[in-house]
Amino acid sequence: MRALNVLLSIAVSLVMAALAFELGLRAIGKGPVETLLQHDERTGWSKRPSASVERSGPEFDVRIETNQLGLVDDSMPTPTKPAGTFRVLVLGDSFTQGFTVSRDDLYVDLLERRWRAEGRPMDVVNAGTEAWSTDQEVAWFLSQGERFQPDFVLLAAYENDLYWNGQARYITRGAAKPLFRADGSLEIAHCADVGPLPWTERFATTRLLNGLVSPQRVPDEHLFQPEGASRSILREFAPLLNTKPAFLDRSIEGTSGALIAFRRECERIGAQPLFLAIPSHAAVDPAHAERFADEALGGLDQHLWAPDAPPEFLLRLAQASGIRGFDPRAALRAAQRERAQYFDVDWHLNPAGNRTLAAFLHDELDRSGLLPAACAPQRDVPADLAPAPRGLDWGFVGLLYGALLAVLSTLYCLTYRDAPRSRVPLQVGGLLALVFAIFLGARALLGVLPPAAAGWVLPALVLALLGVVAWKLGRRVGTILELLRCFALRGHWYLMPLLVVLLTIGSLLVVAASSPLIAPFIYTLF
Repeated sequence: MRALNVLLSIAVSLVMAALAFELGLRAIGKGPVETLLQHDERTGWSKRPSASVERSGPEFDVRIETNQLGLVDDSMPTPTKPAGTFRVLVLGDSFTQGFTVSRDDLYVDLLERRWRAEGRPMDVVNAGTEAWSTDQEVAWFLSQGERFQPDFVLLAAYENDLYWNGQARYITRGAAKPLFRADGSLEIAHCADVGPLPWTERFATTRLLNGLVSPQRVPDEHLFQPEGASRSILREFAPLLNTKPAFLDRSIEGTSGALIAFRRECERIGAQPLFLAIPSHAAVDPAHAERFADEALGGLDQHLWAPDAPPEFLLRLAQASGIRGFDPRAALRAAQRERAQYFDVDWHLNPAGNRTLAAFLHDELDRSGLLPAACAPQRDVPADLAPAPRGLDWGFVGLLYGALLAVLSTLYCLTYRDAPRSRVPLQVGGLLALVFAIFLGARALLGVLPPAAAGWVLPALVLALLGVVAWKLGRRVGTILELLRCFALRGHWYLMPLLVVLLTIGSLLVVAASSPLIAPFIYTLF
């Protein structure tokens, strides 16, 4: 019986250690990725209705919410268009859905906001979904588009669509997706469900271990090594090459077929088809093109590839299918000279790039002569309706500081009744000021550092703090380990969780009490 209790004690200790590691990974943003997606028989996957997830990275921190119809849009109990409204339905991928920017900074919402500010009876419906390619967007439109009664349908494509429009399965877990023939008919119309996430993807610890054991998460079937490259690259970059590999032939057929099906469906429901080719960062920023060649294309020489090739090819396919295309490269390049239009690490447009794209579409649609007279602007408004940058709310910071000062000073006086009352607010206020300074200073540092380095600041600070705590504890670490060993050998497994928690908190408080320089950092960590 004693042996069983000892084994249980060891097991509980290991579980507590694993739980602490798991929670630590999640706390520093290394946890499992939340998803908005669910299986969809027609498109492979779609967004869940009335869902919400947080997305964050070194350069962004956004919440994405869907409405009753599974769209990143305003509340919409029914897809029926309001009377007297001119509706634009936008199809697209993560650029359109909004993967790294909030709706306040998304080109779809910015365009609608400006139209409404001008007094136009215009409505924009965002049907973008992350990781979709053109064929999935068209498959959704064929089954759902008519319900929204659109007047215009804007199909926004990105360069990697060219490859994925020829694939029956996506890179993530081999998820099935639709596939069009060159004549516009569906070769794959029903997509099988790949089932729930494997358990190894549901925990931060197992995801980390998988990444260490197998850092290459891209199946070999989606890799190739072009002539002149030092290593294998993603096949979705093949459209960038001046000499196109043969495996792109099926992708070009699938893209052409999807565009033909898109135009036919628009004609059937009486909507105007439009096409937007969203360029990559490399096509807009020459400095980024050099870095992209080294990092993503295996060091290809500039004469072997062209960042402009994919958007130009997509626009030619759209034109050949009888669809009017829009090319925002010139607008983005002009804006890039004044301010970055893309995130530095992530490949999506940043808020400034979304504003440029919205202004471009606004002006191009006005110049096109396609809008009816009823949609003419009724008043002039500023071109940029994006909200002002959200800075720190110093009023709230001051209120929080004052409330904490009052509460902690009162608690201090009630606990230490012999302490001089006049010095208590100064002592507590000074410590609080240090804690606030550490937090706000770290926040400012993250905004100044390069995005690639900013993501490691918090883990590094936590590890450094824990190292200092271990050093400060000194010989007490041996006492703590001996106490844990004693409880384990005695078989007190049921006390292990409480013991671990008490020892952890107690150790931090002991160090905080013994070192006024370390104390503010520990309290900030709490």
